[in-house]
Amino acid sequence: MNVQSRTLFAILTLILVVFSTGCDVFSSKDDDAGFVSLHGQVLNEATNNPVLGARIRVSPYDLLFEVGEEGRYSFDVEIDSTMELTLTASADGYTAISLPILALADRIIEVPTFKLKQIVSEQASSGNASSIILASQSVPTIGVRESGSQELAAIIFQLADSLGKPIVLDKSTEVRFRFGVQPGGGEYLSPSSVQTDNNGKAEVSISSGTKAGVVQIIAESTIDGRLIRSQPVAVTIHGGLPDQSHFSLGPARRNFPGLNAYGLTNLMSVIVGDKYSNPVRVGSSVYFETTHGVIEGSTVTDGQGLGGVNLLSANPLPPDGIAHITAYTADDQQNVVSSTIPVVFSGTPVITVNPGSASRNQTYNYTVTDYNGNPLAQGTNISVQAEGTAIKVGGHTSVGLDDTSFSGGIDYEHVVRGPGITQFTFRISDDIDPLNPETPVVDLISIKSSGPNGTLEVILGGAGAPFSRTEGVKMQLMPDGQFRFELNEKPKERR
Repeated sequence: MNVQSRTLFAILTLILVVFSTGCDVFSSKDDDAGFVSLHGQVLNEATNNPVLGARIRVSPYDLLFEVGEEGRYSFDVEIDSTMELTLTASADGYTAISLPILALADRIIEVPTFKLKQIVSEQASSGNASSIILASQSVPTIGVRESGSQELAAIIFQLADSLGKPIVLDKSTEVRFRFGVQPGGGEYLSPSSVQTDNNGKAEVSISSGTKAGVVQIIAESTIDGRLIRSQPVAVTIHGGLPDQSHFSLGPARRNFPGLNAYGLTNLMSVIVGDKYSNPVRVGSSVYFETTHGVIEGSTVTDGQGLGGVNLLSANPLPPDGIAHITAYTADDQQNVVSSTIPVVFSGTPVITVNPGSASRNQTYNYTVTDYNGNPLAQGTNISVQAEGTAIKVGGHTSVGLDDTSFSGGIDYEHVVRGPGITQFTFRISDDIDPLNPETPVVDLISIKSSGPNGTLEVILGGAGAPFSRTEGVKMQLMPDGQFRFELNEKPKERR
């Protein structure tokens, strides 16, 4: 085969291959073609508000889209391959901005936010001032002078026209400031007057004085001979540092059954004032300690200068029942401010009675205390009843105890005891009905104490030694002829 024949054969073979495989050798499909989703927002550069009516142009396809509510847009663009698109945001009265975006098929692209600069703005205008309102207040409360708290508050008033628009600079007016109510401790306003700015605003500062209380600030202005004023704006001035003569410590209960169970609580409260007799600043710290039991370590005062901690019945228990609680803080000269009070840890009831048998026309003396000789806690009820025929009982037959008190000091010997508190009397006498006379007989007499410290009942019979209906009671005949009944229990965990 010559050269010409071989060339012709090669051409025919190529044609057959092309037709047998189709036309794909002359065409191809780009795997990078498809749609890209573009999302974003157009905002005002100065205000950060949405630019409504803005447009997004996409190059090189020259597509144009309108933004929607809140200046947001979202649309799809068909691309032939991975390519760079140029997005241009524009709006009437704004400078246009362009951003290059690398577009990939089947992708969602968050376009950086367009922030357009406004080039055409409306000239602000207003009428004359018609009202004064509070625009802002830096803090609602300040502290008295030299209290360590913030002593200054800034208040901004705004003047508006009859349509509620802030007055502009060419309608500026003088605003004067004055007090409504005030504590009268030397507080002052600065400046006393000021001109409004281009937003109709006027600012004043209130500086505290030496007294706590509520201050009212009022803004006034005269417009065309007419006086307009704001509503009073209140600022509270809180107190200063603690003062010894205005420091009070007291218990919820002067006497609680702390010898009966571990874990009982008794609230210890403080009232703390400053040297001007006002409550100290909020958050003033007070520390506590006790000679017996356990006490929470500290408290902080509230707006009334009040605070409190719990005293817990726990070891060490006071041997005579008297614990001393002390509260500490400090004044403006770094001197200790403190107070100490006594609290009775009372135990189970003890009843003594003389004589020890039930009989007619007899006077009885009896005592009700705990085993340390201290009064029982508030809420204790003591009753005496007699059973028999044609008899009656009078005297201390129904007694309710109040809280224990101290007189002349804070130790054991200063606990107030005596008639109606720890010492009692009653008398059994005849009570014969003239219409139905019977022979007087005393069957038994009951003396009972019940309350926070426990229950103890003593029975006097007509003959023989007295006894108790209460379990766990120890009876003892004393040298003076009294019978002593003690409810013998040890402290236990609170349930």
